[in-house]
Amino acid sequence: MPPQEIKKKRKRWVTILPSPHFRVPEIGETLTSDPSLLVNKTVTANLMDLTRDPKKQNLKITFKITEIKDNRALTEIKRYEMLPSSVKRIVHQGKSKADASFVLVTKDNLKVRIKPLIVTRAKTARSILTKIRKEAESFLTIALKNQTFSDLIHSLLNFKIQTQLKQHLRKIYPITVCHIRILEKI
Repeated sequence: MPPQEIKKKRKRWVTILPSPHFRVPEIGETLTSDPSLLVNKTVTANLMDLTRDPKKQNLKITFKITEIKDNRALTEIKRYEMLPSSVKRIVHQGKSKADASFVLVTKDNLKVRIKPLIVTRAKTARSILTKIRKEAESFLTIALKNQTFSDLIHSLLNFKIQTQLKQHLRKIYPITVCHIRILEKI
């Protein structure tokens, strides 16, 4: 009996490109025998590496591969997230943290889950934290209705929406930190 012949599929490198919001030419490369299997896979990258800004090292972006063209994987942003270790460094004893989670709709009818992280200057009564959460939700609802998902990502990366939210919430109670902890497309 002759030995069986084993066929090997030839693997090749596929370059993963970031969405147009970033200056870097590529996120990385992956080795695959069938590039079409990469569609709908996710890739995570540190925001510092994508923007070349060391101040953004506490943030990570998850990309979803949408299509393959000419051995290049095209991606879109699926999730923006603050690292849990940086959240722990922000919240100190003697301050109050107001966490919230909202499902909102952008101007281009995409549903997103947004989780702001708001830290007050001092210990705060629960009623004031509730008011801060409600104001944050109303502000973000209006802000997202006026922005497409692409505009929202752009304002998140430039910290515009976080600054505007902080200015808005300062009227209720002094705020130390106002960040978007998680933003993900649903």
